[in-house]
Amino acid sequence: MSNDKVSAATLRLAATADENGGAYLEPEAYRGSNGRTMFDRPNAKDGTVTILVPEDEIGNLPRQSLVKIRSFDRRSKEVDGDYVGMVVAGPFAEPDAMDADAPTLKLPAVHGAVLTPRFHGVADVDILGLEAKAGGKTVVIPAPRRPAPNSPVFLLEKDRVQQVLGLVVEVENKPIRLGLMNGTADIEVLVPAAQKSVLPRHVGVLGTTGGGKSTTVSGMALRLAKQGNAVVIFDTEGEYAAMCKPTEDPGMQRALAERGLSAEGAGDTALYVLDGCDPAYDDHPNKKLYKLDFADISIGVLTELLDIPEAQQSRLSDAYDICKTVMERVEIYPAKGNREEQQRALEIDELETGWPRMTLEMLIDVVSAAIAHTQKLTEFGLPPQAFGGSEDVVFKAVKEKNIESNKYSWLGLNKKLWKLKRAKLFASGPRSKINVQEMLTPGRISIIDLHDMDAPYLRNIVIAQILRRIQSCQESKYAARQSSAEAAPMTPVNIFIEEAHEFLSDRRIRQMPNLFEQVVRIARRGRKRHLGLVFITQLPGHLPDEVLGLINNWVLHKIGDANVVQRLRKILSGVDDGTWSSLSNLPSGHALASFTHMTRPVTVTVDPTPCKLLMVD
Repeated sequence: MSNDKVSAATLRLAATADENGGAYLEPEAYRGSNGRTMFDRPNAKDGTVTILVPEDEIGNLPRQSLVKIRSFDRRSKEVDGDYVGMVVAGPFAEPDAMDADAPTLKLPAVHGAVLTPRFHGVADVDILGLEAKAGGKTVVIPAPRRPAPNSPVFLLEKDRVQQVLGLVVEVENKPIRLGLMNGTADIEVLVPAAQKSVLPRHVGVLGTTGGGKSTTVSGMALRLAKQGNAVVIFDTEGEYAAMCKPTEDPGMQRALAERGLSAEGAGDTALYVLDGCDPAYDDHPNKKLYKLDFADISIGVLTELLDIPEAQQSRLSDAYDICKTVMERVEIYPAKGNREEQQRALEIDELETGWPRMTLEMLIDVVSAAIAHTQKLTEFGLPPQAFGGSEDVVFKAVKEKNIESNKYSWLGLNKKLWKLKRAKLFASGPRSKINVQEMLTPGRISIIDLHDMDAPYLRNIVIAQILRRIQSCQESKYAARQSSAEAAPMTPVNIFIEEAHEFLSDRRIRQMPNLFEQVVRIARRGRKRHLGLVFITQLPGHLPDEVLGLINNWVLHKIGDANVVQRLRKILSGVDDGTWSSLSNLPSGHALASFTHMTRPVTVTVDPTPCKLLMVD
């Protein structure tokens, strides 16, 4: 065909088009759209629709993008509703007008030719709801229907994304930034530091080694302190001991610069080191040596932590009762004539706390007297540790108790108590006792350095007792605030427990019900008293369901254990199958975040930590 004939045919076609309304124009309601809904496939699910995305829009709709679908009634041409959804799978590339496995595509590829036809994207969208007006605001309500096929799909604006996902945090709730939402460059994932319905409901930071938990924890701790919260970190590995200094890691510095952030150390930190142990960071400017108060430990918790057989448990109970009797007779506690102390002694809850002013040395003296009594001796085997000059009172109290005469169970208990004494956990006087009250200073990060304690049971004693003391202080402040309108406002307290699987493993809570019940009481009461716990572990499979049940907020880094993922799926709702599947392959620094103020969990690129971390083997 000659060129003249082609030109004539083209002109006739153009004339015919003009006579019938001109070139095709996309309807006004579809202009600016990023895709269209398609007809439902055989494997379609309720609450999910499939959308088609033009080739040049595929990069604008990554997984986790939020979209608005404007559905039209086909008959009336009226708007049926604006649906809001999240891309949960895709977009997957498909060639236009042919199957992806067509021979036309396969043959060039296997023979080295490059043939890429025009293509489009296919994505699955979870419908979050239908937009509606309420109180002058646009809210998302449950969707009674599905959007119609061939409805335009628009990328949701940043402000609406934050509103729909619950990521907007008011200034008075003191927002802290966790990081940026995956798939976006500028949507911040914020957590309210001062909202009672969020962080006091406890947090789980879980993930395998190298997933980025330490970065998450240090960043959260620093930002919480900046907002005026008191932060306490039980540091089992010594990683956080140098948080007072800015990071020196070049990779972390580059990552911070990419986000417009800078390296900085925490302004007000204190490093608590057990007297006699080596600090993880010897150059810390505010090191504090401490000891525990033996009188804080309840008899039930002490029995469990010593891990003694049943016979020795009975001996310990007898020795504890005898020690209280001796303390009263020698006027240590309650003092004779002191009615206030005598009344307080009647009200002590020994499930929660120990006997005031009792020391480990006093208990050892009672056990020594019991051993001597079983051997029909009238003197201690060793010089008295605490009751020197009152030996006759101790022996008299032992005789009155009519104790078990089997000396071997008493000797076994004595060995355990001396082992505990050699650990040098407990103070011999009031000056060296740990000052928990100062830990609750607004804006302070208190780091309890446990890295130099080899035995897990010693670390557990420290954690249990400091936890109980902090809870007691918060209880006192709460009671004062309830009784007086002029009382100082409560300071929110966030407590980070590293290696939580060692403290509250499935085996341990079976063996230590008193200790676990104490933690449960702290967790439950803390929700009303601005006291939030953060459980951190790289072995979440060792945490029992009872502990997971205390957690309402989650930061999940890479988790490769399929059994753990299955357990979490039963607890954490609103997460699509694709996200659960990707949890085992999350890059370091990425996490699935779910907090009670959010309407749906999202994956986050966690902000780099600005402060120095120590990697201690």
